[in-house]
Amino acid sequence: MIFRTVAVGVTLLISSASLAAPAAAAANPEIWNWGSIYSSDKAGKAKGKVVLDRPGFTVNGKLYDFPGRSGCSWLKFRWVKDDGGRGAKTFHNCSGAKPLAFSFPTGYMLSIEGRVCRGTATKVTGKCSSWDGVWSQGG
Repeated sequence: MIFRTVAVGVTLLISSASLAAPAAAAANPEIWNWGSIYSSDKAGKAKGKVVLDRPGFTVNGKLYDFPGRSGCSWLKFRWVKDDGGRGAKTFHNCSGAKPLAFSFPTGYMLSIEGRVCRGTATKVTGKCSSWDGVWSQGG
């Protein structure tokens, strides 16, 4: 009888632990690394993470502008939202000494692409990488 009571108690303990595990996992954000993406002349680089947490995705990372090169590094993102809409965001860094840290929310999306270009302090002038997949639903 004592053995049966202990067995029932262990079963309840195991059952309650298995129910708590998915709830704890859902509270932790999912994270995917992306990059490095280089401009075509290798003078600019970007890398970072995509984080899925409530309410949607956040993209963050760093944009590097390598020293001793003329011009600035530009990072462009474009994404498709889960409702069919589109979004875009652009960053630039003209400091050859310090990377530019960035973070921005996209909401829920289906995919996002990025590319690194070279330019002046006010506009992209060329030397872009191809569009590189940063994150996509289903891999």
